[in-house]
Amino acid sequence: MSLAEYQSLDVSTDGALARDLGARLDAEAEQTLLSLSAPQGASAECPALLTSAMQTWYQQHVSSARQSALGEVRRAFAEVKTSSGNEGFLVEAEKDRIEQSKQAHLATERANFFQRKEIIDLNSEIGRLHTEYERKRAEHGRDAQAWRPGFYFLGLFLFVMAEYPVNLSAFLKIDFLTPAFATISVTLIAFGLAFSSHLIGQVIRQWNERFGDNVTGRLKAESLRLLGVGVMLLVIGAAAIVFSRSYLVAEAVARSEALGEEGASTVSIYGLALIMNVFVYAIGLAWAIVFHDPVPSFMEERHRLEVLRARLRKRYRTLLEPKQRQRIEEAQRARDQADRREADQAKSLPNHTRYRAGFEEVRKLDARVLALLENYRSRLLVQARQRGIHTRFVYEDLTSGDVDTTRELDGEAYLRQRLHLGYV
Repeated sequence: MSLAEYQSLDVSTDGALARDLGARLDAEAEQTLLSLSAPQGASAECPALLTSAMQTWYQQHVSSARQSALGEVRRAFAEVKTSSGNEGFLVEAEKDRIEQSKQAHLATERANFFQRKEIIDLNSEIGRLHTEYERKRAEHGRDAQAWRPGFYFLGLFLFVMAEYPVNLSAFLKIDFLTPAFATISVTLIAFGLAFSSHLIGQVIRQWNERFGDNVTGRLKAESLRLLGVGVMLLVIGAAAIVFSRSYLVAEAVARSEALGEEGASTVSIYGLALIMNVFVYAIGLAWAIVFHDPVPSFMEERHRLEVLRARLRKRYRTLLEPKQRQRIEEAQRARDQADRREADQAKSLPNHTRYRAGFEEVRKLDARVLALLENYRSRLLVQARQRGIHTRFVYEDLTSGDVDTTRELDGEAYLRQRLHLGYV
């Protein structure tokens, strides 16, 4: 088992190994989604960014001979020491070992993070909401309307504020209310009418989804409760406003009689006095209708899902990201140190040039293996396109810095990725 065994492999473009690799094309060309090996932490046994068929072919035909050849090269370096007494090493293998150690630490730290109870609970709720949201998304063929609660409730608050100049003067005319109680009364009525417009507008917007033929009795009952509360608040608010307006109307009638003028009818005076209230309430109702999605709870679930995911990202940035960043920086320092050690042993390690030449022989064979794999990759995409299949490729990237480490590539992006066989 040596470099000679690796050199004896027939990795020509028309050889038996190439034909065996090509025979695996049909199965993968039919698939729309293919998993790739991880891009970092490649080893001589598990190269980076290979499909399952490429990986299986490599392990069946190449891996053993290549590992033997690399072992021979690494042993040659290790058997000799530099002038300073340091053991020789293959720098490419050392860098791969550093990367593998980094990936192992990143994976362990991520696993520990996701085993925390708060993260388990958070992920469980995110999963439940995601399933429900995706069900509705598939059912209605669209995403939910964006829910901006801050902007929406700010609009309702302005609606509340608009009730003050409209109603306060009338309530101050009520003889048994002090100014403080009059102000409190106007505030309660304003908030009641705002909540009423919110409930009624929501039900109107979602009428078909709440009272349609296929709607469950439970949802209909809930909708009737919402509508009932909204109407009740509207009636209470309207009654209080009409009562307060009666004092203004009585004052206007008394003034007209005192001046001997023929005043307008009481109904017309009430109508003029209440028209602004109707206008303000109509604005609040329209505001609620516009800002709600036609599907009950659809936009709320989307917003809740976004909030929970943001919370998870925040916990990730606080609890995990600093540790991961530290691991990545440590690995970079270790690689830099390996480069310095290589520069030193290039000057002082006996037969360094000869050992590097042996490694270059391995790399020449690697280039031929990579050529077969890259040719397979190109043919895979060509065949998939000929069949009308747009293949997507997914892999895990632990260095992404995101909560979700899954990454997806289209065919063109995958072709641009460098395949790496690994040296350790």
